[in-house]
Amino acid sequence: MKDDRPERTRSERFLKERKRTRHFFNLTAVIYPLIERHLVPRYEDALARLDLPPALTVLDVATGSGILAAAFARRGHPVTGLDFSRRLLKRARKKFPAIDFGAFDLVELAKMPAKSYGIVSCGYLLHGLSPEFRATILKNIARIARHYVVVFDYCCDGGWFVRLIERMEGPHYPRFIATGREAEFAGAGLRIERSFRTSPFGDAWLCRPE
Repeated sequence: MKDDRPERTRSERFLKERKRTRHFFNLTAVIYPLIERHLVPRYEDALARLDLPPALTVLDVATGSGILAAAFARRGHPVTGLDFSRRLLKRARKKFPAIDFGAFDLVELAKMPAKSYGIVSCGYLLHGLSPEFRATILKNIARIARHYVVVFDYCCDGGWFVRLIERMEGPHYPRFIATGREAEFAGAGLRIERSFRTSPFGDAWLCRPE
């Protein structure tokens, strides 16, 4: 009989991590207008540069207040946004009522059908995850996407203010920015087709599932 204890232990670790992260985002939802003012133009510019076919459906995981989902929607994509923070989802639904937003935790991604969306996107999600959980999420994102995966995140140290905020979120930011994305994405079955700087400390990556 197969021993499922290691898998249970890993799932329990992921759930504990998610509980802490959910608490953090519910508490910090009030500062999201500041974050949005910084990120919205960068998402808009990056998607214009990528110019992906608007007929492709988009799943925006960890959608937060919905600004990346909305940037895709303004380019004509049918979009679904998923998040586990009730306060951020409330803000997203109020700001963008035409977009389908749902309550959903990343630990449930494994249950989603393979190749069920043309594009899977995530904005500033990965740096807040433990390396083990990040690898699991990337593999599921690669499995769910038919054509593309679009990732926005830190590429380098964002300075003292970013370090302060990320220290509140959790301990994973320093290790994330010290890790090369190409090898990490390749390990999840993703091939980087394009990457470019979106801010002094942020990058966009366009990937293809292998």
